[in-house]
Amino acid sequence: MTNPPGSSTPLVGAWRIVLILLAVMIALPAFVMGAEIGFAFGARSGLIVCLAGGGLLGLLAAMTGAAGALRRRTTYELIGDAFGRQGARLANAVLGVSVLGWFGVMSTMLGHALASMGAGLASQPPWVLSLVGCVLATATAMAGFRALNWLSTLTTPLKILLLAWTFGAAMRDGSGAVDRLWSHVATGSTSLGNGISMVVGGLIVGAVLSPDVCRFAISPRRAAWGAGLAYGLGFPLVLVLSGAPSLVSGERDMIKIMLALGLGLPAMLTVVLTAWSTNTFNLYAATLVGKTLAPRWSDGRLALIAGAIGTAAGLGGISQLLLPYLLWLSIMIPPIAGIYLVNVRLGSSAAADRAWHWDAVAAWAIGSGWAALAPRWQVSLTPVAALDSLAVSAAVYATLRLALRHRRALAQ
Repeated sequence: MTNPPGSSTPLVGAWRIVLILLAVMIALPAFVMGAEIGFAFGARSGLIVCLAGGGLLGLLAAMTGAAGALRRRTTYELIGDAFGRQGARLANAVLGVSVLGWFGVMSTMLGHALASMGAGLASQPPWVLSLVGCVLATATAMAGFRALNWLSTLTTPLKILLLAWTFGAAMRDGSGAVDRLWSHVATGSTSLGNGISMVVGGLIVGAVLSPDVCRFAISPRRAAWGAGLAYGLGFPLVLVLSGAPSLVSGERDMIKIMLALGLGLPAMLTVVLTAWSTNTFNLYAATLVGKTLAPRWSDGRLALIAGAIGTAAGLGGISQLLLPYLLWLSIMIPPIAGIYLVNVRLGSSAAADRAWHWDAVAAWAIGSGWAALAPRWQVSLTPVAALDSLAVSAAVYATLRLALRHRRALAQ
C-alpha cells in the first residue's frame, strides 16, 4: 500500500491507530457518560450497556476505517465521491460545524474543571483558562497529523494510567468499596436499549470520522482492527474505569473524586491532557473539512482559522446548547456514513463528476427524516436511533444507485 496522495506521512499499524483514537475518546464527556451509566444501571447492567454499545461502535468504526484505508481518502473526500462537489460542501459543512462545536464545548469544560482545582486556579476567570487550552490545541493542530500522532503516543498511555490509578485508589478507599460497587441499586428505569443508544450516540460522530486517521493505515485490515479495537474495547474500558469510582464514592464528577482521593496533580494532568488531545483532533478534522472548501490554503492557515472559530464558539457559550446540539448531531450525521460506505462498496457513480448526486442527497434527507420522526411514531429497527438512521439512508441510497444502474443498462 502507498501513502495517501500528496502525503509524506508514514503509514501506521493497528496499535498506533488505537492510540490515536483512544486519545480522542479519553475525555471529560466520556467521564460524565461513565458515571451516568453507572448510576442509571448499576455495575452489572452498566457493564453490559458499555460492552454492547462499544461493540456496535467498533463494528461501524471498523467499516469506516477500512473504507478510508482502501481509498486512501479522508472522510470528507469519501463524502465528495458519494455526494458530488456541491453536495459534499453541504454534508461537510454539517461535519465541520459538529467538530468545531465539540471544540467549543471541550474548551468550556476545561476552563471550569481547572477552576475547581484550588485557590490559585480558581482566582482566574474560567474563560482565561479555556483560552489557554484553545491556543495550545490550535498550535498543535497547525502541525498536522504528525503532531496528532506524536501527541497520542505521549498522552494515551499516561491517561489510561491516570484512570487506572484513580480506579485503584477508589477501590482501596475505605472498607467495603468493592461491595458498594456491586450492590449499587440503579436509580432509574431506563431500558438497556436506551443505555446502549446513549453509548453509541455519544461517540458515533467519531466513528464516522475514522477515515481521517485510518487512511494512513498499512492496510484496510489493519485499519479495521485498529478502529474496531479502539471503539469496541477501548471506549467501554474508559467508561468502566470512570464509572466505577463514581458508584463507590457516590460522586458523579470524576475530577472531584480524584481531588477527594488526594490525587491533585493527576487530576490536573487528566483534565489538561484530555482536553488537549481531544481538541487537537477536533481541529485536525475541521482542517480536513476546510481543505475540501479551500484546497489552496495551507493546513496551518486552515487550523488557525478553525481554532479561532471554535474558540469563539466556546467563549460564546455553546456548551449551554449542548442537548439540542447533540440531538442535531444524532439526526444529521449517521446517515452520511451509511451513504459513503455504500458508495465505497458499489464504486463511483457513472456521474461522478457532477456537482450534485441527488441519489445521495435524497438518501441523506430520508435517513435524517427517519431519525427525527421515527421516535415520535414509536417505530424502530434497532434499539439505537442513530443506527436506524444510518441503516435507512444506506438502504435507500443502495436502492437508488442500483435502480439508476439498471435504468442506464436498459437505455443502452
